[in-house]
Amino acid sequence: MRKLSVLFLPVILAVALAAQAPGAEVRGKVLGVGRTPVEGAIIIHRPTGARTRTGAQGEFALQVSGSGGIRLEVIHPDYYEREFPVSRRDLALELVFTLVPLIEQREEIVVTALRHPEPSVRIPAAESVVRSESLAEKMPANIAEGIQDVPGVGALGSGGFSLVPSVRGLARRRILYLIDGARLESDRRTGPNASFVSPEDIDQVEVLRSPSSVFYGSDAIGGVIHLLTKRPGFSHGIHGRLSTGYGSVNGEKAAGVSLEGASRETAFLVSLQNVDAGNYRRPGGSKVLQSQYSQGSLLAKVSRRTDKREVDLSYLGARGTDIGKPNTTALTSPTWYPRENQNLLQFRWNEKNVGPGGEILFQAFVNPNFLETRTDAYKGIKTSQSFSRTQSTDFGSQLTYGRKLGDSLRVEGGLDYFGRAGARAVNTYTAFDAAGRITGVQEELSYTGGRRSDTGLFLSADYAGVRRLDLLAGVRWDSLRMDAVPLGAGAPVRARDEAATGFLAASYKFTEGLTGFINAGRAYRLPSLSERFYTGISGRGFIVGQPGLRPETSLNLDGGLKLLGKRIFAGVYAFRYEIGDMIERYRLNPTTYTYGNIAKGRLEGWELEAEYFVLPGWKVFGNLSAVRGRSLSTGAALNDIPPLRLYAGTRVWLGWFTAEANGSIQLRKDNPGPAEVAIPGSAVANLKASYSWQAWKFYLTLANIFNASYYARPDAEAMLEPARNLRLGIAFNF
Repeated sequence: MRKLSVLFLPVILAVALAAQAPGAEVRGKVLGVGRTPVEGAIIIHRPTGARTRTGAQGEFALQVSGSGGIRLEVIHPDYYEREFPVSRRDLALELVFTLVPLIEQREEIVVTALRHPEPSVRIPAAESVVRSESLAEKMPANIAEGIQDVPGVGALGSGGFSLVPSVRGLARRRILYLIDGARLESDRRTGPNASFVSPEDIDQVEVLRSPSSVFYGSDAIGGVIHLLTKRPGFSHGIHGRLSTGYGSVNGEKAAGVSLEGASRETAFLVSLQNVDAGNYRRPGGSKVLQSQYSQGSLLAKVSRRTDKREVDLSYLGARGTDIGKPNTTALTSPTWYPRENQNLLQFRWNEKNVGPGGEILFQAFVNPNFLETRTDAYKGIKTSQSFSRTQSTDFGSQLTYGRKLGDSLRVEGGLDYFGRAGARAVNTYTAFDAAGRITGVQEELSYTGGRRSDTGLFLSADYAGVRRLDLLAGVRWDSLRMDAVPLGAGAPVRARDEAATGFLAASYKFTEGLTGFINAGRAYRLPSLSERFYTGISGRGFIVGQPGLRPETSLNLDGGLKLLGKRIFAGVYAFRYEIGDMIERYRLNPTTYTYGNIAKGRLEGWELEAEYFVLPGWKVFGNLSAVRGRSLSTGAALNDIPPLRLYAGTRVWLGWFTAEANGSIQLRKDNPGPAEVAIPGSAVANLKASYSWQAWKFYLTLANIFNASYYARPDAEAMLEPARNLRLGIAFNF
């Protein structure tokens, strides 16, 4: 009996201590992502079984016994389940838990289409959002891979890390890249590339597939891809995330750490990310040369929030090294980017309540950057080396005033500026003899003294005073200047242009869940410094600049229907773009390219997208896109037009485990553009899964399950896509 008492003594003490452990009351609200109250959500503390339900305003109070940290589950049939950690210090506050609806478009708030926050369902445009949770599950190496399943989105390039997204068959500076509102420019021939932004640092990506030159000026003929990086939270204490990942097809290794904290009205965030990979394997086992990459980045932000203003200061620095450019001549003429350097510094001030219902936004940025390109030539031995360095300092600012006039009208106007200074490109050609000794070095300035200056004035109005009808209109005027001294010129070559753009759009709510929209607008694009003035080596061979290129102008028509319910979302869209003086890329020979204007090009097509929850834990989804593009003067096919593509899949949730199967079918392309080749059709299947356990997240993806051998793009230098690839990821939140 004495022995039995001794055995039970620890149990009795544990029960007694638990009974005496201090309890705690957790108070707060449950809101949707659009800040709407979530009524009827169940709050559960699993260790004790304590639970409660939210009221009409999303409010709740729950008594929890025990000591130490608290983790609460929040469940609602119309929202994804989530688990929230609560520290003892948080108990003094009214907490806010945010849930994401099953159909995210119900509460989705976007900022890109109208340059201010607006529910996506009201916007008369085709727009998609890719959230950080989706990027974390995909574990993409870069943004192009992360958004490749968005309707109408494709990719340009020969392969590897430096692919550039296209939208509705438009790219090459016809799709504007923004990072937290700052314009991204690049001297790559395929256009701006945001591969230096780690997917781990992105809160969401907004892909606007409708033209938006009125709000953003040049380069937005086909839409905008807006990367919104993560912002620090304002919860007390220090929080963070550790993450790591591995990919089997190329030995990819990723690691990152982020920290954030807050004190009253001020918060900070610091994130360090790194990814490194070797050459990937194609189906059959052989390596694709020059497909390696190494990339590191630092994101730092300081934010201040009050009822009257929001102030943000941020820095995004990235260093890329030995980023390969795979192509058909990589064995004898390997090309890669030895170094890429980006330094984006931003300041943002949003002053609220300036006049009745008004607010002022001021934003400024500067980004000194450079890119190096190198090509070696081998004929048994190394015979020559070509090296190019392009650099510039990009900068810009924006001042906007927006105000609501009554309940039905909002007006917004402002001034923005974008500039490039100190742009130059230096090419160095080195020859070697049979012993590897240098026999000659030639250096040339492809162009120097490059400058660009875009100054724009814009005004827009949004009127919703007619029942079910929302009308939008906008106008913009730009003054554009460009100077450079190209190769062989003794004096600067100057270009001066002015552009007037405008749009008119309407959305109509047929029923509570069905909305239609139509818009018409005029857009334009200024040729870039590199298109006009750069002559030298590129990632695919040699390029010849054309100083006489004329700006593009376009007439855009766009319309669609959106069906939105608690368990379903569907959209159908159609578009037609006519682009005057369209700038096309041509092959002079297998390794040399140049540019030229064509009289007019026309692109037209349609898109379908849908997702449906058959049951609360089972979703089916998919999209279908088709585009046709041709020259109206010759009838010839245009470059960059993707084949018809179907993407579809299904997803299930079982507690904290989720799994998805998806795949894509792409038809053959037998009508290539002037710088393209025909490619056969393809079909690819993929799997992915994730599991949450307390503060841990585990991710798994299996891409190209059946090891299909295929070409994804009609690029003359395109390589076969990667073989079957297993990716594993682990993240710990604290």
